[in-house]
Amino acid sequence: MAFLQWKADASGELEGTIDRAMASGSPPDATVETSTGSFTGRIDGRSVTLQIDFHTDYGNLSDGTLTLNVRQGDGSIRAVTYHRASPSDYNQALGTLRNTVTRANGRTEHDQQIKQEIQALADDYGTVGKYKGSLKDDLSTLGSDVSTVGDDLTTTHDDEKAVIAESSTSDASEVCVDANGVDVDANGVSVDANGVSTDLVTLTGDLSALRTAVSSLRSSMRAVQTDVPAYNEGDGKPTPADAEKAITGAQSFITGLVTQVNGVIDQVNAHVTDAYGYSAAASKAGSCGSASSAPDPIERVK
Repeated sequence: MAFLQWKADASGELEGTIDRAMASGSPPDATVETSTGSFTGRIDGRSVTLQIDFHTDYGNLSDGTLTLNVRQGDGSIRAVTYHRASPSDYNQALGTLRNTVTRANGRTEHDQQIKQEIQALADDYGTVGKYKGSLKDDLSTLGSDVSTVGDDLTTTHDDEKAVIAESSTSDASEVCVDANGVDVDANGVSVDANGVSTDLVTLTGDLSALRTAVSSLRSSMRAVQTDVPAYNEGDGKPTPADAEKAITGAQSFITGLVTQVNGVIDQVNAHVTDAYGYSAAASKAGSCGSASSAPDPIERVK
């Protein structure tokens, strides 16, 4: 929009200013740009000639309405009409333009925020599924290593029984050599238990990540439902029902996982205790001195 003001002398020669305001850019970064320029011209009855912006425009003034034939950038001529207005009218129109741009920016920002919230919901939904899958793989690896602990415990027990059997028929030094072998077996069980501990580092990391993902999914779902109460997305995006089902399923999965893993930890700790018990029994049978002490047990997960 533009606001023209001028003064003319008795001969019709005039000088004036033009104030312009226009919206620039696109929401949410649109702004209102203003500028001020000057012009000269002449009024002859109803005929008006203005030298403005390095070109001459011709028109007529009648009943408070100025119509100018303005040359455009592409060479065409377009009639532009101005109506009588006061500085207050211009200020009011400028305020309206600025409010309109502000509202457009706000709507676009809100729309972008909603899009980001929906995308976050989809991302969190996928992350929950990802870490559930990782934890299932972790359980498989843990089960394999626990099986190794059990196999080595069996070996330790068999060797212990052999030492006890030979303790009444063989030379004491020979029995102690074999008892030392049982102690080595027990230490092997402890090494296997360390492997389980390493597995648990990965597993507890994935468990923590899953819990974080569940919390994030719950928050993102709440944000979407607050801003878009009627949201019920499809086309690859989870619905609120999908998200709620994922949250409930993950919580149940976590509870079962913790119970299962702690059962495994208790089993491994018992195997280690038994292994060092077999070693102590073998050493005692041959009167071979003290056997190795069992390491600290593996801590349960929470």
